[in-house]
Amino acid sequence: MTTQRTSWALAREAAGLCLTAFGVLGVLTALGALHWAAGLSAAMGGIFASGLLIAPKPDAPRRAHLTRLTFCVVGYGGLTGCAFALCVPLGWIGVALAVTAAGWWLTTARESEGA
Repeated sequence: MTTQRTSWALAREAAGLCLTAFGVLGVLTALGALHWAAGLSAAMGGIFASGLLIAPKPDAPRRAHLTRLTFCVVGYGGLTGCAFALCVPLGWIGVALAVTAAGWWLTTARESEGA
């Protein structure tokens, strides 16, 4: 027995996606009206979060892993840049967090067994 979605379920999902998109657009517009960097920070935070949530399997194509890396780098870089525009000490906190994460990654990275 196959389960098919009813037209009501598809319509409800489409309406939910539209409402979500318009809600996010409204939040970004309102933040942008307060300050351009606040709206851009929220957008960059969303890109960074989506990069963190994309979890390709280890055997996924290389482009899937590069897409995740690109989302994370662009999102975090934009977020740090906007932090500098809003308040310079916040920007330096972003830089320090990136350095801390790189150091943590280097100390916990394992060498490959085949070398």
